[in-house]
Amino acid sequence: MTPLRVLTVDDEPLALKRLKLLLQTIPQAAQVGEAGGCAEALARINELRPDVILLDIKMRDGNGFEVVEAIAQRSNPPLVIFVSAFDQYAAQAFDSAVTDYLLKPVERERLVKALMRAEQQLHAKDAKQRVDELQQVLRNLRASRNSDDEPEFETEFWLRGTGGLVRVPVDAIDCVSSADEYVAIHTASGSHLMRGSIRQFADRVEPGLFVRVHRRWLVRRSAISELSTKRIGGTEVVLRNGKRLPAGRVHLKQLRQSIQGITRH
Repeated sequence: MTPLRVLTVDDEPLALKRLKLLLQTIPQAAQVGEAGGCAEALARINELRPDVILLDIKMRDGNGFEVVEAIAQRSNPPLVIFVSAFDQYAAQAFDSAVTDYLLKPVERERLVKALMRAEQQLHAKDAKQRVDELQQVLRNLRASRNSDDEPEFETEFWLRGTGGLVRVPVDAIDCVSSADEYVAIHTASGSHLMRGSIRQFADRVEPGLFVRVHRRWLVRRSAISELSTKRIGGTEVVLRNGKRLPAGRVHLKQLRQSIQGITRH
């Protein structure tokens, strides 16, 4: 069986490296190239004519939807597998989309399933069917992105859980911690990883909902119970669930101002 010809597209070199290493372990796929942005992706698609694209959504020179829009005009477009930490509008579009998606950090088992699904589609559908379905995906994406009801800030995140994607409302998040290239989203039901930084997370939610308490911790204001001074010095943030977090000295002034009315012991 001829391996699927795969092009990987992401503006993060480490993400491209991870996909390359994963693809090397999958006999039914062969990476034919990679691209670090939208413009380069379109050039590589013209040059290499891959069967499948592993496509990031948010990149520095645009987004993956622009790439999809461009290739949807082709008579025989490659299949698209989105690879990202999805925004709300993207998750809605996938409800009726024919493309697959992978949530970062990508796991081998999930990648294999996505490639198997792509291979089945290549054999089961002709080029015209793939074009029609890709254009339907674009209509879904445009509708969800242009909706007057779309919130300016994220009200929920779709994050990896043990059984797949899990919907996590912002108001269910107690705190967020940095974890190398990811942030850990902590809720009463568990924790989930999402690619990005604490600053990027803060930019995506409504201002004032969360407060920075430490260089590695962001806390939902309404989840804070008190500030507590330790006997050996320093201050801790005590959450309503009993969790205690360190409060960095550089953040204390802003922290106290933002949670006026909380008892300090």
